Amino acid sequence: MKGSYEEAMGTLSGVLPNGSLEEGTVKLFEDAYMPILRSPRQHDALVESPLVSEVTFARPQHAPRLVEKGSYDFGICGTDCVAESGADVVILAELLYGRGTSTGRTKIVLLSADDASCTSLESIPNNTRILSEYPNITRSAFEKAGTSVAVDFSYGGTEAHIPRDYPFGVCVSDSGKSLRVNHKKVVAVLFESCTALIANRRAWETKREALTLLKHTLVGTIDARNSVFVLMNVSAKKKTWVLRQLPAMKKPTVAKLSDRNYFSVGAVVRKSELSTLAPRLLQNGAEDLVEMPISKVIQSW
Repeated sequence: MKGSYEEAMGTLSGVLPNGSLEEGTVKLFEDAYMPILRSPRQHDALVESPLVSEVTFARPQHAPRLVEKGSYDFGICGTDCVAESGADVVILAELLYGRGTSTGRTKIVLLSADDASCTSLESIPNNTRILSEYPNITRSAFEKAGTSVAVDFSYGGTEAHIPRDYPFGVCVSDSGKSLRVNHKKVVAVLFESCTALIANRRAWETKREALTLLKHTLVGTIDARNSVFVLMNVSAKKKTWVLRQLPAMKKPTVAKLSDRNYFSVGAVVRKSELSTLAPRLLQNGAEDLVEMPISKVIQSW
């Protein structure tokens, strides 16, 4: 890498999503020790960080084009926005967060009434008119399937128009619950999306150090949300068994205590595993188990 991290500090500008991703994005930057400073309803904001100088909040659909043309060095949006826009940007990393407890993963689906006979793109007749929130993704999917369709742009609420106004629609679906409640079915998944960190290609060449640090800071913060550091004392007799149980990233940390018959053992553990792992460890030799929060998990550069 050319240059240094010190030279790259404070040079980044970004476009962040408003709407459903806004609250989660602000929380992510706060948890990453880069709090965003702005007044209510303000679009432009400062970031209290030596890495990022300023950000602007905008619709995520605009982010890929704005980043592509260099208005901003980086952006956060769904990969569906990148695909739909066709923007030439660098996808630096998946950022697995969304609204509330969501991981940000979602699907762009072709839907119909639940009693429709079609079960695939190929089974849809040529020249069918489709209402779509993602016209470009829709056209691309049908072209690959060898079917010619007419696509009308949807401003949202697509499922309400199926099948009365249109036989098929394309929209975002997370769990599919809303579709089932409204007697709709998924005919095909056209695209699988997630929240992502994107970068301008020239910025990736000239500000790679800063963008790499930003990537690891954000991804490491998200990974830490799902992990804890567990520290315990283990007798020499039980050490081998305990070490085999710990799902550490590489190998658990082991240190001898002043009592040579005991070791201190530490490991990073997924929160989802802890409720069953902790009792098993304590019942089989671990003592004085302490659970500690983690602010970042960066496994490699």
